[in-house]
Amino acid sequence: MNALLFRFRGELLAIWGLGALVLGWPPRGFLPSFALLVAGLALRAWARRHIGPHSRGRLLACPERSVAGPYGYVSHPLYLANLMVAASLSLCLAGPTPKALLLLLGPFLLYALLARAETAFVKRIGSPERTMPHDRSTGGWRSEWASFAPPVCAWMALQFLALR
Repeated sequence: MNALLFRFRGELLAIWGLGALVLGWPPRGFLPSFALLVAGLALRAWARRHIGPHSRGRLLACPERSVAGPYGYVSHPLYLANLMVAASLSLCLAGPTPKALLLLLGPFLLYALLARAETAFVKRIGSPERTMPHDRSTGGWRSEWASFAPPVCAWMALQFLALR
């Protein structure tokens, strides 16, 4: 079950997104949610710099476990970052209402289950710890445009539609 959940996490999130659009339509907009979007994307970029490429796949794997950067503070910063982005989009749809919390329930449950499964997996296999960023050889931040563009475009579109 955990392997299937991990493998199809993107598809499950897409299903949530479609459901949130249906339940939250028409969008109300909420400009202050932009701060949450930016904070989530910044945390995501920082975490991706440290975790390495194995996290981008469809198989649950952990050749090494990062304990530096955001991983020194939070066990699953990528899930936290993604939840922040989802919260920003939920606020764009429902505004600052209880409905926004309801829309956020799907991603929250998904990321809670994934975090629990990954924690158990890492404990079971005992991956070695890494204290340096994965991209330390280049010294730079890798491009995250492929993961940044969809939520930024969605946020802008929802804000625009809310003005109509």
